[in-house]
Amino acid sequence: MNKYKLLILTCFFLLTICFSKVNAMINSYSLTGRIICLDSGHGGIDTGAKNSNIVEKDLNLILSKKLEKQLTSRGAIVYQTREDDYDLSTTTTGRKKSDLYNRAKYINQIKPDMFISIHLNATTNPSWRGLQIFYTNKNEQNKIIAEIITNYLKNNMSNVRNTKKDNSYYMYKHINYPGILIEAGFISNPNDNYLLRQSAYQDRLVALISNAIEIYFQNN
Repeated sequence: MNKYKLLILTCFFLLTICFSKVNAMINSYSLTGRIICLDSGHGGIDTGAKNSNIVEKDLNLILSKKLEKQLTSRGAIVYQTREDDYDLSTTTTGRKKSDLYNRAKYINQIKPDMFISIHLNATTNPSWRGLQIFYTNKNEQNKIIAEIITNYLKNNMSNVRNTKKDNSYYMYKHINYPGILIEAGFISNPNDNYLLRQSAYQDRLVALISNAIEIYFQNN
């Protein structure tokens, strides 16, 4: 009788482990089927801002690729507007406008559930610091995405500013799908500059952004 009890307990224990593993796999793929387009700002001859060992175009791409890795590990299908050091311009005159237009065109062709543009901020005042998320009212979900990600980051980081609506950006006026612009920090600020160059900080930042994206899709 004791042998049978032991056998039953052993089977129950093994089944519990199996179900736990299945649940863990389900949870780890919470973004399955979601299409996300990442837009790494600048590239090629367009370096973006530069300050104390940071070239914006390079760090934008580093953060975008790390974010892609996080999102795909959770089941998302991720596209990048650029995979290397180049822009998307198809003209030599009006190069910047062409680049922005083609980024918007690419995102619209992908038809993502969400797009995220990654940039870095800079100003002549070195005291300004913090990550900030911008959105337009082109899509009604933009503000919701911005607020969910910002609130989550605020609960887990100290250097996060309030969201800001800005309809003046050329590129985002042409994107038909929901998304946001993340200015990951001020490279003109010594503290932000230092943090943004740290691989551990980059990893933590993209993990937190990925968590917040999961929260958005769980509720929308």
